Amino acid sequence: KILHSRVYYMGIKDTNAITEQIVYTTNTNNVIDKYETEKFSIHFIGFSDSKFNHTGNIFEIELQTEKENELRERVNKISKIRYLPSFIGYQRFGTRRPVTHVIGKMLVLREWEKAIDFLIGYPFESESEIAKRARNAYMKGDLKEALELFPKKFRDERIALKSLLKNEYPLSVLKKLQTPLSFFVEAYQSYLFNRYLSKIIDVNKIDESLKIYIPDSYDKCDSVCKEIFREEGLVNSTFKIDELKVKVKGLERRAYNEVRKLRVEGKKISFSLDRGMYATILIREITRADPRIFT
Repeated sequence: KILHSRVYYMGIKDTNAITEQIVYTTNTNNVIDKYETEKFSIHFIGFSDSKFNHTGNIFEIELQTEKENELRERVNKISKIRYLPSFIGYQRFGTRRPVTHVIGKMLVLREWEKAIDFLIGYPFESESEIAKRARNAYMKGDLKEALELFPKKFRDERIALKSLLKNEYPLSVLKKLQTPLSFFVEAYQSYLFNRYLSKIIDVNKIDESLKIYIPDSYDKCDSVCKEIFREEGLVNSTFKIDELKVKVKGLERRAYNEVRKLRVEGKKISFSLDRGMYATILIREITRADPRIFT
């Protein structure tokens, strides 16, 4: 609305972060030098005749700790190693309620009812009291009470409950969700990547060129991947779900991530990571704390 054009941006903002991001538009007729509100500000930096290439992100994070010497030692140790396993961060699976990948697995297995159960039910202690009450009501079979309890921001849960109250078939219920169903399937694919990385990390030396590939079906797997697919019950499944018009391609990702320009000053650390890498993985290695605390 401000730039009167479709806006593109580099990087994804963390909910609790203060960020500086490149924002651009193809509309050159409505240039704004500066725009500020309480929540954000825009500053014009210039024109470009070439496509932007988002290669990475720079982070500056202040940690809450009284053990600055120990913090310095841990940072120096990681600086010498330079590379960390490129696990996909906790936020990809849900922070307060990490079931995004579980829903994705149920979709891949064509377990439509179970996918809905994990979407609406199974409360977590980390959730709000009203959300837990709503999910418990669903688990007890009281769909009407669950719908009344869920606040409006729980859009998918409310959409699913309204459809279920009309006795609609689970497959048609899933098709009505606002969240793209590929989001859940891709989260499950990310979970499989983490499982693969966990299996090889203790037996392989750090190899910055090593890549892991999670294909869309068992027949395209290597030996480690096949083992995981068998354990997950995916031998006869595929990530192409025709019933939901979902088609997720194979996931290829580097096994190790270089941590560049890692510095520490007092309680503040700064570093840069390649695009698609998670800062929370590094924070986990430094703090050795539950990632749900800072994710």
